[in-house]
Formats: sequence, C-alpha cells, structure tokens
Amino acid sequence: MTGEPPKDKPGGTSGFLIKFFQLALYIPIQVAFIPIAIVGLIDAIFKEMRNSKKLGVSFTAIQALQYRWIMHYFDTRPDPISVAFTKEFPCESHFGLWSTFGALIIPQRLFGFTTKFGRVAEPGKETLFSTPGRRVLMFDAIVEKYVDEMEQIVILGAGFDLVALHFTKAKNTKVFEIDQTETLHVKVETLKKAGIAHDWITYVPVDYSTESWTDKLLAAGFDKTNKTLFLWESVSLFLEAGTVKKTLREMAGLCAGGSLIAQDFYSKAFISGETSRTVKVSLRRGRKAKTNLAILAESSIAGLAQASGGGHPEASGCVIRTEDIDAWKRNVLQHFH
Repeated sequence: MTGEPPKDKPGGTSGFLIKFFQLALYIPIQVAFIPIAIVGLIDAIFKEMRNSKKLGVSFTAIQALQYRWIMHYFDTRPDPISVAFTKEFPCESHFGLWSTFGALIIPQRLFGFTTKFGRVAEPGKETLFSTPGRRVLMFDAIVEKYVDEMEQIVILGAGFDLVALHFTKAKNTKVFEIDQTETLHVKVETLKKAGIAHDWITYVPVDYSTESWTDKLLAAGFDKTNKTLFLWESVSLFLEAGTVKKTLREMAGLCAGGSLIAQDFYSKAFISGETSRTVKVSLRRGRKAKTNLAILAESSIAGLAQASGGGHPEASGCVIRTEDIDAWKRNVLQHFH
C-alpha cells in the first residue's frame, strides 16, 4: 500500500531534452482536456455541494477520499478500493476527477511527464499543500506495522477512509469505525453498491451533540481489556485544544496495556514557518488579513439559517446550501473589511 514519489529524471542536456519533448507532448493533451474538464467540473461541483448537503456529509470528509483517488492514479499509493468506492459515491464524481486530472495522469503514464502535483513530499520537507499525501502514507505504515500486534483497531472520525479494508481483512483483529451518523450511513450504502466486502468492520454512528462516543463504542462490543490501536487522522487539526485534550483523555481511559494512539498534528516549528517557506508566506498573509479560521467560519455563515459547522460540532469548517453561496461570499468579504 505504501508508495514512493516518482524517481527523478536524468540531469544535464539529456534531461533537458527529455523534459522538452515531454512538455511538447503534454500541451496538446492539456488543450484537448479543457472542454472535458469543464463538463466534469460541473458534475463534480454538483455532487460535492448539492448531494453532500442533502446527505449531511462534510466536504472535508470528501476531500480525504479525493486525496486517495489522486494518489492512486499518480502511482504514489495503489488504492483500487477507493477508486471503486468513488465510482458509486453520491458526493463525488469519478468522471469529474478524471476529467480534471486526466491531462496530468495520462502523460505521466504514457511518457513519464510529471509535475509537483502528483508527488509526495519527503519526510521533513512537507508544505501545507503536500502534507496530506505524506500523512496518508504514514498512517498506512502505522496500521501495516501494528495490525498483527493489536486485538482491536478504533478509527475515530473515519469518514470515507478505507484503510481498514486494506490491512485488516482476514486478520484476527476487531475493527471499529466511528463517525457521525449521516457519514457512516452514506459510507456503508456506498460500500454495498460498489460490492466491497466490509462485514468484519463494526460501524459506530454517533451524534456528537447528544451522545458519548465512548459509550457508543463500548455498547458496540469494544473490550477495554484488549490491546488497541487508536487512529485519529486529520481530525484534531480542526478542533480546539480543549476538545483535543478531552478526546485524548477519553482514549487513554479505554487503553489496555500495550495500546497505541496515532494522531497527526502540526509542530510549532511547522506552524511558525521555520520548516517551510510556503507556510511562512501563508502565515504572513493570514496575519495581514487578521484571519482566524474559527472566527471566519462563524462570521461567514451568519444569518444563513441552514448553515452549520462541518465534520465536527467544534470544527472550524462550515457547510452551506448552494442557494446561499452569494450571501456566504458577501459575509466572507465583510469579514476581511
């Protein structure tokens, strides 16, 4: 499952000529894809915005699936299960993704033309834009390493990540996936439509506003005496520090000896821009705009009756109806004035 970035091409004059001819072949393919991409984008936007709102699915959860689809087709992480899932997923368009990225995928596969887009950053060299790919591979490696040592695996905020299907099939490990009720309903129904086996996984739907995820997990058959691997990927980044600490304490209270918690977070050096010029530039712009994501989300949905926070009740993202887009744009512009 784990993948590596494409190897660098030869340097010097030969490398320049190879790159030149690759670019010459790439340009007409890109031009030919323009009308296809327009149609595909319309289909994708319709499904991502209209269907996700209708079904109560967070756009951030959809993005996680997009990353895996992209990594599969750019040969950095083979994932045919996520591709099969995407084809039946009501909130994403397989055709839309192909029409958008096909002009990059085809040249890479036919004659080795690559761009920075499809590459995975080396550990320690990630930017804000390349972090997701490296994060996916790191969590893959964690599951692959510990799956045979653990009696249980709990994926908190599982969304549409299918990592458990890759590494736990035919294993003597009990798997629990926890997320919001609407998200898991859509996930299970899509798995059924795609014909993807998933019967060994226990799905635990939770209404975070009224229910305790620990109580629901225990009621679903979780055993506190068994060694467990907790996976908490790309969730805590969107939460307030107090919520993160509370959730970690709850996890710790369920951990038997030898259990592990895998969580991603940004180091102070990364956030401050010490390790990335891209991060430093983004932060500088953010400070000039006096932007705070949580405040921005709150102000941007002000007055929109059916708007809500996305992914988690305390997340900084938001969900809005397509008919409220214009009002949302006005709110965002007002926030920066």
